[in-house]
Amino acid sequence: QVAAPAPAEVPIERIAAELPVAGIAPPAPPVSADFALEPYDLELRLQKGDTLDGMLADIGVPAEDRAAIAQALAKFLRRHPLSAGEAVQLSLQAGPDAPDNPHVLSLLVRPEAEREYTLKRDPAGAYAGEEKIYEVRPRIVRVAAARRGSLLESGVAAGAPAAAIREFIKALSYGVDFQRELKSGQKFSLLLEQGVTEDGRVAEQGRLLAGQLELAKRTETVIAYRPKGGARQFYTPDGYSVVRAFLRTPMDASHVSSPFGYRQHPILGYSRLHEGVDFAAPKGTPILAAGNGRVAMAGVRGGYGIYVKLVHTAEIATAYGHMSRLGPGIRPGVKARQGQVIGFVGSTGMSTGPHLHYEFHRHGRPVNPLVQRASLRLRLAGKDLKSFQALVRQYLGRLRTAPLLHRAH
Repeated sequence: QVAAPAPAEVPIERIAAELPVAGIAPPAPPVSADFALEPYDLELRLQKGDTLDGMLADIGVPAEDRAAIAQALAKFLRRHPLSAGEAVQLSLQAGPDAPDNPHVLSLLVRPEAEREYTLKRDPAGAYAGEEKIYEVRPRIVRVAAARRGSLLESGVAAGAPAAAIREFIKALSYGVDFQRELKSGQKFSLLLEQGVTEDGRVAEQGRLLAGQLELAKRTETVIAYRPKGGARQFYTPDGYSVVRAFLRTPMDASHVSSPFGYRQHPILGYSRLHEGVDFAAPKGTPILAAGNGRVAMAGVRGGYGIYVKLVHTAEIATAYGHMSRLGPGIRPGVKARQGQVIGFVGSTGMSTGPHLHYEFHRHGRPVNPLVQRASLRLRLAGKDLKSFQALVRQYLGRLRTAPLLHRAH
């Protein structure tokens, strides 16, 4: 019987090498020098203190690309640089030799709603830029809210731009006593004209067209209008300018210490007509011109002490007495603007303490200043009034029906 040959001895290293190992893939074939990874998109958003160059450096974009991008973008961003919160859209591609240092194939920024800038990289590594202009169209929206805190805070919380709210407050200030008449919960509404791009971005936050505030016993309404040859301002629905021709009081932080009418004179000791209104205030408080006019007198005048008289029209003049000194540039013959400082509170002349004596003259006769303000407003007339009345009907309707503006988040 012939015995079977013994199996040949196989080295243990060969056996181990030929055994399959679970979970380990065979080695990849070598990569050619022409191979490039697939392009991919990335959005970066600038944070406070960021720069575009620094953000590109953080993701490994080579220095030569960053320098070329900065140069190409400079001419576009000269007027409106990138700011915090703006997005940068990137298309990137890396090669096998430097997978962590991608090239920027394209870059898109939109620092303004109506302008978009795109850079594209050519094979030589240079960047060419393009500008796209979006058409901006008007859109009418409204804000409807209740007062919680200040009017400004309440309006901004409802989505209205702060500039429009401030304009609304200023227009109301001539006819509303904010300290006494404003209460929490009172409703108000604004009609705004926005500028919106064709793809829906807001380019202009909102210009105030009209506004209403519901008070306890009445509703105050203001309407914006530009008369022919005049400036845009606000009017009441019946065509009166909200701006009074004269300030209610020619000082801030003052109170009436002696009204118009007959009284016992504090120095002379007998009863006589007090031809103006006295406003008590600390010495040095600025005194404002109640309206536009010409300085007819500026200097010392007997018991009035340091005194200024302004002539506003052929019918109306105002006078200010007991000043400590005149305002800058106030002298006879010069023009004074409403609200200009014409002097400072004092106690010159026949006076028992610092105050302003304020007179209002009609046809040369003194009348009570505090009851004149309502009748001294300009009113639209003729074709302007007819155009305005049509606008009032349109705006009042849209204050109820225009789409509501929702606060952007």
